[in-house]
Amino acid sequence: MELDTMVMSMTGYGRASATTNEGTFTVEMRSVNHRYLDISFRMPRELSAIEDQARATLTSRLGRGKVDVFISMNRSMLTGGATIDIELAKAYAAQLRRLADELQLGGEVSIDTIVRMPDVVAAGNDVADPDELWKTVQPPFTEALSRLEKMRQAEGEQLVIDILSRLEFIEGALVEARERAPLTVEAYRARLLARVAEMVSDARIDEARLATETALFADRCDYTEETVRFASHIKQFRDTLRTQGPIGKKLDFITQEMNREANTVASKAQDAQVLALAVEIKSELEKIREQVQNIE
Repeated sequence: MELDTMVMSMTGYGRASATTNEGTFTVEMRSVNHRYLDISFRMPRELSAIEDQARATLTSRLGRGKVDVFISMNRSMLTGGATIDIELAKAYAAQLRRLADELQLGGEVSIDTIVRMPDVVAAGNDVADPDELWKTVQPPFTEALSRLEKMRQAEGEQLVIDILSRLEFIEGALVEARERAPLTVEAYRARLLARVAEMVSDARIDEARLATETALFADRCDYTEETVRFASHIKQFRDTLRTQGPIGKKLDFITQEMNREANTVASKAQDAQVLALAVEIKSELEKIREQVQNIE
């Protein structure tokens, strides 16, 4: 199925690393569903100066989702010297060895593990310039973001394929329901005629009264208007899938409107087969709504 759409899921993951003369930087990003764009960072305090630039980059490229960003670095990036808290390092080492003994784990506590623990290595007063720091972090950051977007787009395509197949099923069910509407009225007229014939001894039947009752019944159970609006909602849903930018909230609203029409059809249906179709339609709509919750 060829898709004329750029729908993005809100679920994704991206990771990238870069090594320079100043050190190695690793950036990881994870995103999940959220009503709005909610960004949180976890990174060394020495990198806090670049948070505004990193947040602005994410905001310019992502519309919705809860995004967690993890940035790690080695300490060679720091300028102006650095100090090591020996006592804190000893405490970390002792606790890690104790944890290994308690859990009966093998292996040694390495210096690489200790220096990465919080506050073991502290920067001097002269820290790197924020703009220069961002120039160093930006390449792995944007690469991780691109990979996150790529995964979100790939999942979005799968969501659209699933949703469109369900919409096709619903359209077929609506056509069948409309085709059965006249049969429902004719079946009611036949039942009414049979009951009247049983109640009167005279073979003559008031055709005018019979036509009136049949018309009243047809009016009560006529769901044509609902199916027409339903078809319009489906078209609007498809058109929205082709638009750019965050569309999840709009799709959720359209889905609710389609569900409203399905409920009305079910309440008006006087035919068991139409009622069964309405139940199937509502089931497919619920699955569509679940998928829509994942769309940006």
